[in-house]
Order: sequence, then C-alpha cells, then structure tokens
Amino acid sequence: MSAITQLRNPPRRRGMCPGVLAPMEVGDGLLVRVRVPAGVLPAASAKRIAELGRRYGNGLVDLSHRGNLQLRGVAATDMAALIEELRALGYVSEGAESEAVRNVLTSPTAGLDGTAVLDVRPYALALDARLAADRDLHRLPPKFGWLVDGGGQATLFDSSTDVRFDAVAEAVDGPLFRVGLGGTFEGAVVLGHCRPDDLIELAAALARAFLELRQTLAEPPRRMAGLVKTLGVEVLRERVAGMLTGPLPPALARGSLPPPPVAVEGEAAAVPSPSQRGRVREGATSPTRLFLGPQPFWLGVAFPFGRLDVDRLEALAAHTHEIRITPWRALLLAAPQDGAEETATALGGILDHHDIRLKLTACSGVTGCDVGTTDTHADGLAIAERAAGLLEAVRMVHVSGCAKGCAHPGAADVTLTAREGVYDVALNAAPGGTPWRSGLTPSEAVTAVADLSVEELFRVR
Repeated sequence: MSAITQLRNPPRRRGMCPGVLAPMEVGDGLLVRVRVPAGVLPAASAKRIAELGRRYGNGLVDLSHRGNLQLRGVAATDMAALIEELRALGYVSEGAESEAVRNVLTSPTAGLDGTAVLDVRPYALALDARLAADRDLHRLPPKFGWLVDGGGQATLFDSSTDVRFDAVAEAVDGPLFRVGLGGTFEGAVVLGHCRPDDLIELAAALARAFLELRQTLAEPPRRMAGLVKTLGVEVLRERVAGMLTGPLPPALARGSLPPPPVAVEGEAAAVPSPSQRGRVREGATSPTRLFLGPQPFWLGVAFPFGRLDVDRLEALAAHTHEIRITPWRALLLAAPQDGAEETATALGGILDHHDIRLKLTACSGVTGCDVGTTDTHADGLAIAERAAGLLEAVRMVHVSGCAKGCAHPGAADVTLTAREGVYDVALNAAPGGTPWRSGLTPSEAVTAVADLSVEELFRVR
C-alpha cells in the first residue's frame, strides 16, 4: 500500500465551489468555468466551446486571472446538456470535489518560448491529473492553488499561489524547480529545490502535510501562507520528509541556487545557449513580461476587461492550431497563420503592451451581476477615451460595480465604486475606500477622472 493510501484521515465531503459542476449564479444567468489543463486549448476544442457558448449561453466569454474560460448566461435547464458536452471534450472531472482542486496555473508560453528553462507542460498536466485522481487531496480548500512556471518572457513571477514550482537555471544535473510556499516569487517562503521528476510526489506530500497540520490548529488555515506563518516552514519540512520514501529530493535541503529565469527587455526574442538560459542580468529587478502582439512563435491578443464573445473566439481559433490561455486575461495564438494579426485587430483585440485600455479593470457591472447598478465596462471605456494622459501615468484605474471589488479587491490609483446607480471616486484606495468625490452620475464620474491631473493624484499619495 502506498504512503498516499495509508493516510489516517479518510476523505470528507465539502460543499461544492463554483466551477464546471457547480456553476455560479450571476446577473445574466449561470457562469460556467471551463478549466483548461496547462492552459493549452486546441483550436478544434476552442471552436467547439464557442459553439456550446452560443447554444447554451448568451455568447459572452470571460478570461479569468487563473487561466480559465468562463461561459456566461447559461440557463439552469441547459446545464446537464452543457456538462455532457464538456465532458466529451475532456474538460469535466468525475465529480465536483475533483474539479474544485484542479487549480494549477502554468506558463502559457511553455514549449513556445526558447528563453525558458524547460517546457513545464508535462509536469503541469501530471499535477492536474494527480489532483483529479487522488481522493485524499480532494480535501484541500477550494481555492488552494498550484503554480508551475518554466520562466522565459512570460514568467508568472508576480502570480500569488499556495505552492509554486519555479524552474531555475540549470545545475550540474539539469534544471531544477525552486519550491515556494504562499505568495508571489519574491513573497513566497522558500522550501528548497527539487528535480523535475520529483515534482508530483513532492506536491502530493506537501498537500497531505498541509491537510494534517492544519487540523492541529484551533482555527485551521485555508491557505499555505497561513499555515507557514503559524507553524513555520521547518515543521512542514519535517512532516513532508516523513511522508516521502527513498532518498529525499533536494527540496528538503537548505542550499541556494541562482534566481528565477526571466527575460530582460530587448533580449526576449533571442534563444540563449543552455548555459545562459534562464539567467537574469546582474542588478535586474522585476522581469519585463513580453507576450502581446506578434512574437517569434505566437500572437498575443488581449481584450478590454478580459471579455470577448464566441464569435471572436471562433474567428481567432481559425488562425491557429492551438490557443494558450494566460492568467493576464489574454490569449496566445501558437504559430499563427497569415492574416491572424489583421483579424485580431479587426475584432477589437489589443496587441500592444502600451495600450491604455490595459490599465483599466472592471467587473461585469449591471450587465452581468445582480448586485451591480452601473455599466462598468462602458464607463471604463469612456474613461479610456477621455483620460488617456492620466492612464499613461498610472498603473490602474478600477471601475467596480460594488464595494466587494471582485475584479480587483486591492487598491488602485483611481477607484470608482458604484452604489445605487452612482459612483464614489477614491484615489489610491480599494473599492469602498474614503471617497475623493462621492455620489457622481456615471457621466460626472468620467468627467471627474478625465479632469484629474497627475499632480493632484500624486499629492494625495
């Protein structure tokens, strides 16, 4: 009997979380999340999903920050038929508990980017399969997340998750994964390093250790960061070591290795030698992420607020053999065919990293949420038309349909929070923060933001 099946605590059932088998009810119907393993969506599957969204939904498709597709406007009476269609495509697990734990974020350019340390798709797919099949791991909290990053010019360095495996520059015996717990690359607590072949068993051991240790606390944490903060990394390291059989992987050692593989601006298109692959220029800070527009092996296309429709998805799929879903609410067309760039532009796609619309974040608002009372997307685009100078100078303007801030719960340079059809505008604050102007109609709010000077905004900081 394996160590996994010898766990003392049997699996327990928990409530379903929003997902393919437990859709979320929103203002325009049911929102159905389609998890795409490793973010790799064959063009044929994309076309089929577009057909299903047209038949069973309202035709709108959202791209999530977790690298998933979301079909909107599905009627409850159509759910069973939609699930069977998605199951036939291979995008539905056997049960809701299995579906809920398949939260694996993967480098969207894996296998396409010559600057990456290694192609992480096999490891991400194997981890996704292990999470789906191993019933002991179905006890993980619904939002417990994993990340497998191969580095390169579209690194996931600033994506926060519970357990992250970041490929680092090659050692004597080949590339390794840096194992981090709870947070972004810089914010995670480093457990150590592991060989690629050890990733799956180490991940399973980390999950089991988390589940066992959290039950020893009066208030069991739901995220890895909370467990590490309470008990410390050494307690977790010892528990994992006791679960593994055979020689311990390097992850349980405390040595240090080079920094993560990232691309440096101006060098993204070059394919480095094995000894240079994944290196960072001396003194470099945050890596420059280059993925939009025509790249050597893909075409990156974003849409305002991560919203497109089935017609656009279908049209883009016709120009490639494979679409990659990114956590930046954009799509990558692998090996795009002639005319792909022109088609993407005609469809309203964003191909330029400097497009000011990328500075805007907005939830669905009144068109897609039963709490929203304003058309957040329309108001956001109006700000883009009238406040280009401000948007060029700031990091983000957030238009939120309510104080929950579902699209971005943190602080933004300018935040519009809707309530009963009007907006409160706050500066350098989260949704619901102390307003700079309050009770403005949508047109008044747009004008107020358009008239806001960069100097005034920075004075408030």
